[in-house]
Amino acid sequence: MTGPDESDRLAPELAAEHARYEFDDAAYLLGALEPGQQAAFEQHLARCPLCQERTARFGDLPAVLARADVSAWEPELPPDTLLPRLLREAAASRRRRTWRLGVLAAAAACLVAVLATAGVLGWQHAHQPQTLTMQPVGPDPEGVYATIQLIGSGSDTRVKLACGYHSDGGYPHGWTPSYRMVIYNRRGETVNLGSWTPQPGEDVQITRASPWPRQNISKIEVADDQGNTVLRLRL
Repeated sequence: MTGPDESDRLAPELAAEHARYEFDDAAYLLGALEPGQQAAFEQHLARCPLCQERTARFGDLPAVLARADVSAWEPELPPDTLLPRLLREAAASRRRRTWRLGVLAAAAACLVAVLATAGVLGWQHAHQPQTLTMQPVGPDPEGVYATIQLIGSGSDTRVKLACGYHSDGGYPHGWTPSYRMVIYNRRGETVNLGSWTPQPGEDVQITRASPWPRQNISKIEVADDQGNTVLRLRL
């Protein structure tokens, strides 16, 4: 193994190659490399001065080891307490692992429950009708007010309008205007969802099928028969 300063002596490309082979010199000297690994290391050795220095420094090591008398090495028998201690440690490790898995399983179950609850609440929020108040348009509102509910979702989205009147709205006496509800999508396309002429003191409720899913609706307007927008709801 070489120190951090030794590799600075090499060109960047050779230093990167040396990093892949710097631990193979001892195995090479002991003949422990596979044939393919040995061939690759020898190619590297031919151009790497650091590996050349190390193999030259320890080149006599295999011969020294070969002359060693291995019969003089008496193996030391393990103590009688080794096996019981290992078994106790293995059992303790299993208990710790079981405890960690139990904690992880409980945490995962809590996370699933939280996500499921959030998903149900999100679905309910998206599908339950909300009553939205339309805003008057222009400096002189005509005395008309209304709320909108979007019911359902997707192709089954319906628009429920509840419309009432504060007064005659400044129209000439004896003349009652008619109104129409217009829906817009996010591309600017419009569809007339119906017209009505209110009777004195009468509130009107109209439910119509939307031509688009609720997420594609940009706004809903109520206009009078003169083409003036009197109420608007932006979505």
